Amino acid sequence: MADIVGPMRPSDSWSTTEVRSLQHTHVWTVKGFSQCECRYLETTIKIKDAPTTMAADGNNRLIFRIRLHPQGNKESNKDFCFFQVFCNSNVAKYKAKFSVFNTRNEEIPATVYTGTQQLNGYFEYIRRDLLMSHIQPQDEIQLVLNLTIIYDTVTKSSQTVNTNIAPEPRTTELAREMEVMFKEQRHSDFTIICRNEKESKEIPVHKIILSARSPVFAAMLEPHTEEAKTNKVVYEDIDYEVMVELLFYVYSGRSPNVQNMALDLLAASDRFQLPGLKDMCDQVLRSGLMVETVCRNLVFADMHNAHELKQDAIKFIANYSNQVIHTEGWSDMARNHPSLVTEIVAAMSNENSSRNSSSQLQISTSSSDQPLAKRSRLDDHIVRPPY
Repeated sequence: MADIVGPMRPSDSWSTTEVRSLQHTHVWTVKGFSQCECRYLETTIKIKDAPTTMAADGNNRLIFRIRLHPQGNKESNKDFCFFQVFCNSNVAKYKAKFSVFNTRNEEIPATVYTGTQQLNGYFEYIRRDLLMSHIQPQDEIQLVLNLTIIYDTVTKSSQTVNTNIAPEPRTTELAREMEVMFKEQRHSDFTIICRNEKESKEIPVHKIILSARSPVFAAMLEPHTEEAKTNKVVYEDIDYEVMVELLFYVYSGRSPNVQNMALDLLAASDRFQLPGLKDMCDQVLRSGLMVETVCRNLVFADMHNAHELKQDAIKFIANYSNQVIHTEGWSDMARNHPSLVTEIVAAMSNENSSRNSSSQLQISTSSSDQPLAKRSRLDDHIVRPPY
């Protein structure tokens, strides 16, 4: 627990209580879900180094069992799928929340069981036909269980109040709640539409958040614009997944999938003037330069003003030129971006010049190792050494 500081309100004495807990997230993937005809599926979570006060097993582990009932747990509720979690310890205190996703990372809402029937553990359920429609055609679900395990309560008291110490900022709490706001789409007042030849998808968002985070969105949402009047904007040149990831960063400051879509996010972050996300993409791309893709990365870096990525890509190509010039990316770049080829050649030329200058300096230094015959001046006449 963090060091206790005095209360915001003046007092002669005070106390602080902290409820201590630990977080654990488990992801369970079930493939071929529609083919499952058993009574239930089960998997186990073993949490190591659990506090002894929670009556863990002999190995000091707390064990949770997760059960998936594909067709309910009895005849009367066979039209529902149940998700169940229970613990091996009767004294363990915990909170649980299930989240159900398909392969497109779309969440399917589940309902908490609040019935009067006494059941072992925590339950949530969802209609089976609704679940089946969401997981097609891949026939796969991802069940995410978030556990909050409460293991201790500590109270400290003091009579010495240090009014000079300010409370710690709650930036993590703010980011977490903003992330939930984006996911749950509460109180949204604007819609971003990503449209292509096959489909059109909508993303509900909030004007005030977009305006605060991106100068481009701020200008777009000025009262006189068409977007502000219609409360929507359509993008036909940005993939839905890329826009969702970008907006997730706008709300939370995080980008969980930046490793998989760094190139597309680099272009999008430059377009919407999000320097933090752009820097994250730059770091990922610079650390993953490869012979087959370095030319493509260089073209994107040049187009979107990623200067450090551009310099690293040029150095990489100069060092591995014998391999890079045989790739398809080199051919495309030479055909469509000849100025970049010129920069690469110039960089290689400068590197060779530096090496040659260094070599000549070494030769000059070595040739002057033998001292010249000494001469001295006396009465304006040259005095030569005797024979």
